[in-house]
Amino acid sequence: MAKALSSSGAGAVRIILKNKDAFEFTLREKNEVGNRTGYLYDVFYVNATGTLNMQVEDGNPVIASLNLGLGKVITLSNDTNLKKLCRYVLENTK
Repeated sequence: MAKALSSSGAGAVRIILKNKDAFEFTLREKNEVGNRTGYLYDVFYVNATGTLNMQVEDGNPVIASLNLGLGKVITLSNDTNLKKLCRYVLENTK
């Protein structure tokens, strides 16, 4: 069984990356503006649900936020692992 996320959201992305099999995501919306593509996903992990919102330019996430409803919004500026999670989601979107 995958490790649950703490109620503060601390280390959430690192925990999700270590337990990818317990992380589920569904593409809700995709749009293109200029050379950027925007994605909005509904995400689910053991004890948390939320959204992952990202803007991708040339295959590279340039803006991203993960809101798991744990009282903290995780962004590229406050968690460098978020870029790895974004790439994982993009590579595994069906």
